[in-house]
Amino acid sequence: MVDRRQFLRAGVGAFAAAALSGCASTAPWQAASGTLRIAAGNPGAVFDEYGRALADEARVAMPSLDASAVTTAGSVANVRDVLDGSADVGFCLGDTATSAVAGHDPFDAPMPIVAVARLYDSFLQILVRQDSPVRTPADLVGRRIVGGEVESGTRLAVSRCLEAAGLGPDDVRYAPRSLTDAASDLAAGTADAVAFVSGFPITALVELGTRVPLRALDIGGLVDPLVERWGPSYVTGPLPRGPYGLPTDVTTVSIKTYLVASPALAEDTVYGLASVLFDRQDAVARRAPTVRQPTVAAGMFTAPVTLHPGSLRWFRDRDARGGS
Repeated sequence: MVDRRQFLRAGVGAFAAAALSGCASTAPWQAASGTLRIAAGNPGAVFDEYGRALADEARVAMPSLDASAVTTAGSVANVRDVLDGSADVGFCLGDTATSAVAGHDPFDAPMPIVAVARLYDSFLQILVRQDSPVRTPADLVGRRIVGGEVESGTRLAVSRCLEAAGLGPDDVRYAPRSLTDAASDLAAGTADAVAFVSGFPITALVELGTRVPLRALDIGGLVDPLVERWGPSYVTGPLPRGPYGLPTDVTTVSIKTYLVASPALAEDTVYGLASVLFDRQDAVARRAPTVRQPTVAAGMFTAPVTLHPGSLRWFRDRDARGGS
């Protein structure tokens, strides 16, 4: 396995010479200007909370930069927004990013996105009311699932998980809904399950759990068929009982999360954003206390998405300074 220093010495892409020559003690990235529109996701979910915190802190680190977070449908929309100029960077689940660079469904052709960094891990959370007869994915046949809009990474991951469980596209009634609306539907009894992929916990679902007794489906067993069909974007992860008031801990499907960008985004802007992600974590955490912060050790490993040259330069400079 390639470690961090081997990776940084490997001459990734054609960026090595430019990255090293671009280092300067005057920190030109602090004078980055223009816009930094962060394509986030649904209000009440982690993408939204984290995106707003990063935008706020980016304005502190780069005062000439007009940074903001943009509400979106989720990962698939974020890829499209980054490449059509509607956003500058965007959160993206790892399976969506893999499909994007390969040009696989839901994309019609390879998408030339690059990565700022790998972030935290996200988890597929399928919740039902505690008194629901639904115990396994097979019990969802004929039932209404809400969550994940049409252009979301949730929608992609849920459809693949249902397929891995042996369900066909017509076996469930999937309603694309915002997270807020999906939680309301489950509370009102007009939906049988809410499904969402995000960091854990999700603020909107924590609040839902204070009003409605919830239970989570244990779906960790779907990882092997998912990997066999779609590749190693999926691993088994925990879903603890505490934040949602669940009766038991369960296992679920975990997916890496990336922050992706247009290759045309200015190098100093991306360098500065990488600095916000890793150098200013205490300040970011105060703005978004429920978000798990990324680690430098894992942050550069974004394959199959190539690192943006500005981000690669930040990791190289960090290594040169002896950072961990």
